[in-house]
Order: sequence, then structure tokens, then C-alpha cells
Amino acid sequence: MSEAVPIDRQRPTTLPAPLDLFRLLVEGIRDYAIFVLDPEGHVITWNPGAQNMKGYRREEIIGQHFSKFYPPEAVESGWPARELALAEKEGRFADEGWRVRKDGSTFWASVIISPLRAADGSLSGFAKVTQDMTERRKGDERIQALNRELRERIAQLDESRRVIELRTLDLQKLSARLLHVQDEERRRIARELHDDLGQQLAALKMELSKLADAGAANELADSAVASVRNLSYLLHPPLLDETGLRAALHWYVDGMVKRSNFQITLTITPPSFARLARDIETTVFRVVQESLTNIYKHAGSDSARVEVDQQPEWVVVRVRDYGKGVAHLTGSRDRTPSLGVGISGMRERVRQFGGELTVTRAEPGTLVEAKIPLFSMDAGTD
Repeated sequence: MSEAVPIDRQRPTTLPAPLDLFRLLVEGIRDYAIFVLDPEGHVITWNPGAQNMKGYRREEIIGQHFSKFYPPEAVESGWPARELALAEKEGRFADEGWRVRKDGSTFWASVIISPLRAADGSLSGFAKVTQDMTERRKGDERIQALNRELRERIAQLDESRRVIELRTLDLQKLSARLLHVQDEERRRIARELHDDLGQQLAALKMELSKLADAGAANELADSAVASVRNLSYLLHPPLLDETGLRAALHWYVDGMVKRSNFQITLTITPPSFARLARDIETTVFRVVQESLTNIYKHAGSDSARVEVDQQPEWVVVRVRDYGKGVAHLTGSRDRTPSLGVGISGMRERVRQFGGELTVTRAEPGTLVEAKIPLFSMDAGTD
């Protein structure tokens, strides 16, 4: 047989009465002020939590009106009595607000007031539970202050961004104006070289041809006339204005091949390449011109390929060499390095039309690619 478990004779066999348990519960709570008011609002009971929170000992506060816990302005407005009236009418009243301790200091309290009714329904008094929420309120206020500061900072950033956007727009307009002035100045200088200096050199050649022993001088004059004509065309080829981009590019590429013995393949698609806006044609020509000049001077390549592709919404320009590449590029996806004023000038020209210019390693060599949107094709035409 199993051994019987001995009965603990010291354990009480009866529990305290429910009212005693409730009293022990209320007395044991120290974080909440729990007390009872009579129907007029006078304090009847007072737990240790209430003493800790409000500073009054039981003998000091029993029989006092609970309005002692409210700031003077709240008492003057009759707010404590309205709380009791609302609790009686609604069956419960909950609120948060400032309350006053015995020493005059204030704290932020969360208050719940519940009416206590007898069996016949008559009002016997009110139960009031108060919690000190000062730290939570300080935290909320800190969060609100941080949110206000954040909103102010965001507003400042938005304003700064707006100012930067306006300044950027101004700079873009200024840049566009400078590029336009530069192109117009090139046109003017090209005309003066061709029409003025070129004519003077031509007249000098005619005078030299009258001399019997001016063979060397005639050759120098021929060379000077050719140089001036070539320089004026390089500044701004008249074909660009007269017949368009296709003819100007063929003229420039053919001339560069003859002058430098540099092999260049030019492909322009589609075959029926339509005229573009004058400023876009000028930009495409300058991109090709500057790219080929950079290749000839710096790439160490004996050949290059130029492609100009007119699409429904874009014109795409690709210029590739097969030389040593660009030292700034460490991988095929590295883009738009700092390659000097020439590349920067091309990039700025393309950006004026909302386009993009990239420079990538081509293995071997370097690829310059420009995409220019054609949605504003009519801009800049005469």
C-alpha cells in the first residue's frame, strides 16, 4: 500500500471574507490612488497608493472635499462637481488632467470615477481611481516636440530643395544661353574667316600669280586659303544649316580621314534621315566632333566607329574607339567620369534637351553614347 500523505495541520482551512480580501487588495496597491467619495464628493476611504501619490495622510484627508486635488482654476469653474454629475449620469467618467499634491506640486493624472449604488438604486457615493501619468505625458510631449522639429526640418529641406531647383533652373537657362551664344559666335567667326580673311587671301593669291617668280609664295597662299576655309568650316560647317546633319557629318568625317589618315566608319540610320531641330543637329554634330577629336588625340586608336540612329522619340549617337580606353573607368558599367571640359561640354549640351550622355569601357576602347529626346523637335528651328 502506498504511504498516506500527511496533512499540514498548520495551513488555515478557511479563507478571509471577500470584503477582507478586497480591503487587502486595495491596501496593497501602491501605484494607484483608490478611494471612495460620498455623494457630495467628500473623501471616505484612503489607500496607501493615494497617500504616496497625493501626499496626504489618511487622518488629514478623510472628510475633506476631493476638489482639494484640483488646480484653483478648475475649482473655480466647478469642474469637480461636473465630473461627479457626469459619472452619475453616464455610469462612468474618465478624464486626464492636472492635479495638485499636498505640497502644491502638480502631476498629470488619469482619472476614472464610477458611481456606487445601493440595492435600491440610490446613489451611495463614488469610487475614484487615479494614476500618475506625468512621465508618459512628458514622453508624449517630447515625441510631439520631436515631430514638430522634424516637420520644421522637412519644411526647411523642402524650401532648400525648392531654392536649389530654382537656382539649378537658372543655371540651366544660363548654360543654354552660353551654348547658344557660343554657337552663334562660331557662326560669326566662321563667316568672317571665309568671307573676309578668305577673300583677302584669294586676292593676294591673284596678285602673286602675276609675278613670274612667285611659285613658292603661290603655294603658301594656296595653303593659307585652304587652312582658312577648313578652319571656318570646322567652326561651323555651312552644310549643317543648308542641307542638314547627314551631309555635315559625312563632310566632317571624310575631311578628318583625309587630314589624319584615321579610319572612321560612319553609319546613319534610317536611310531617309529627316531634318531635326537646328539646335539638336548642332548638338549631335558637336558630340561627334568632340568625341572623334578626343579619340585622335588621346585614345591611341587608329580607327573609330560613329553611329547616328534616329528613332521615333530619340536620336541616339554612339562613338566608339578601339584604343587604350579611359583610365578613370574600372568596369564596363562605370559611367560619366570626369574627362575634362570637352566631355563636360557635350554632357551639358545633351542635358539641355533632357538627354543623357554616358562614357563606358568598351573592351577594347571607349564608347561615348548620347540619347537626345525628340519631343521638342521644333525648338530652335528657324
